[in-house]
Amino acid sequence: MTLAAVRAHAARFLALALSTTLLPLGPTGCRGGEQNVVLVGGRQVDPAVIDRDPVALLPSSPVMLGYLDAAAMFQSSLGPDVGSIITAVLPLGPESNFVPSRDVTRVYGGIYAMQGADFCAVIQGNFDVASIHRAAEARTKVSSGLPLVRSRYADMDLYTAGNVGFVLLTPHTALTGNETGMRRALDRLRTSEIKRAVPPWMIDLLNTPNAALALAGDISGQGTVEAATQKMPFLTGLQKVRALGNFQPPGMNFAGSLTYADAGSAAAGTTNLGDLQKLTGFMGLLSSLGLMGPVPQMQVAQRENDVAFTMPVDTSFARFLLGMLGDVAKKATTGQAPSSGWVWPLLTR
Repeated sequence: MTLAAVRAHAARFLALALSTTLLPLGPTGCRGGEQNVVLVGGRQVDPAVIDRDPVALLPSSPVMLGYLDAAAMFQSSLGPDVGSIITAVLPLGPESNFVPSRDVTRVYGGIYAMQGADFCAVIQGNFDVASIHRAAEARTKVSSGLPLVRSRYADMDLYTAGNVGFVLLTPHTALTGNETGMRRALDRLRTSEIKRAVPPWMIDLLNTPNAALALAGDISGQGTVEAATQKMPFLTGLQKVRALGNFQPPGMNFAGSLTYADAGSAAAGTTNLGDLQKLTGFMGLLSSLGLMGPVPQMQVAQRENDVAFTMPVDTSFARFLLGMLGDVAKKATTGQAPSSGWVWPLLTR
């Protein structure tokens, strides 16, 4: 397939995404508790400022940065799968009057190479502040079986369950992450103004109108990615990843580009991605993770250092991808090893 054909296919996909209706940018409604003034950088900040710019709350230098229109995904057949992932990174449930499919509208998250692989995310929607406070005071056990505990850090109420913690910055915006990710994010808010610290090209991708899913990654210099090239040769020379998605039939649809260090690496990546079934090492890894059946065909085309791609996946493969993401979330929030040795190390140095 030519580059022009791939672009035309991507344009049709994006046109389909644009035909959907986004939720309003600002979450509305609040159950329990009035909005309080937040201290950021030693100064009082209007909660509306925080709600308007969630990306500005995230630490700098993410390896991967993602956006999810959770409301759109919950309306699809994949809703239950993503609900369990959100519960893993935001340890709340009925004890806190929290239902992910009802209360979460948008998620912005980053994977960082701080002390291993760490994560920090901003989850927006509606949070019952009073119910969450009561659950923590009673040390109520959440879905993981661990008690919800409230403590103070950076002049804020920090709620933790095991290795994951979160702060309710407003009744509509929660900052969550593992211990290292949260400390870095909260220390930053305590000492500086709210301003964006992630690369502009990542923000531009996440702001693509009506994209239900966006992922931007800068994996240049990540040693474990380089070590994985033997079984996944399409990673050789890969520097940046850009992907957009929606939740239309047959399950999910992806379009994006991969940027390589040079044209030669891009040409090799195009060949490898054009027929993933021939990569026996890669297919063996997917099989060990529970994949039954072939990998969906990816349409690719090269232009200099970039490889454009489109990839529709059915519901079963989409669930497989979400299962891998859930496995990584489990590692990040509990410290347990994921079910396969290759997924988590890819996100670490």
